[in-house]
Amino acid sequence: MWFGKTPVKPRKPPAVDRVTIPVSPLEMKAVAIIIDDVGHSHPAARPFIEMDHPVALSILPDRPFSSELAFEAERRGKTVLLHLPMEPEDYPRVDPGPGAILLTQNADEIREIIGREIASLPMIAGINNHMGSKATADARVMETVLTIIAERGLFFVDSRTTPETIALDLARQLDIPSARRDVFLDNDLRPSAIDARIDELLDLAEKNGRAIGIGHANVETARALERMAVKVRERRIQWISLESLIAYADPGN
Repeated sequence: MWFGKTPVKPRKPPAVDRVTIPVSPLEMKAVAIIIDDVGHSHPAARPFIEMDHPVALSILPDRPFSSELAFEAERRGKTVLLHLPMEPEDYPRVDPGPGAILLTQNADEIREIIGREIASLPMIAGINNHMGSKATADARVMETVLTIIAERGLFFVDSRTTPETIALDLARQLDIPSARRDVFLDNDLRPSAIDARIDELLDLAEKNGRAIGIGHANVETARALERMAVKVRERRIQWISLESLIAYADPGN
């Protein structure tokens, strides 16, 4: 099972989502896109907020423009996520930034941090991890994080920053609506490299019925997504919002 057993409570579909409830979900081939690391810059985020395609914007907490960009994205009908900073393997040499969930924190501390971050972004539909190669492999930390997500009625997307992650399996055990990242689109910002990763994403959608790609807020990725819009039409793959994919996709796949 790719998604958790408990369905997401249906919400008003994003305005830019052209396919909200597929007529035949078992036959649907669909992709969804998340844009991570939003909050540092208006110019970096604007192409995705204004894009006439259903991208989800994942907002880092406590950045200069986090709240402002999140509310703007919501007004434009985008799905908004909290991009939750979590401890990586090489912490503290690599710093996930303010508001991070660390292995040294107890359950009350984790709950206070996440509660504060959700309060600053009240429109979020779900959470995905920023970094977190160490935290997402830790059962105690992930059980605490996912319990909070369940209490809030949110969904969870495992960004899969490590092959050792237990986050998706644990989310399933807790019956939390959940999914995983299939392809990182733009680790290499050359247009040809991003296009190759998009092709990989679409191949996975055709093979598995659905796939999630994660990109980042930069101009090269925005341009590549416009090229992807042509490809999905040609390949008869439906590009829908992440929220709709999790809410309406067949849970048996």
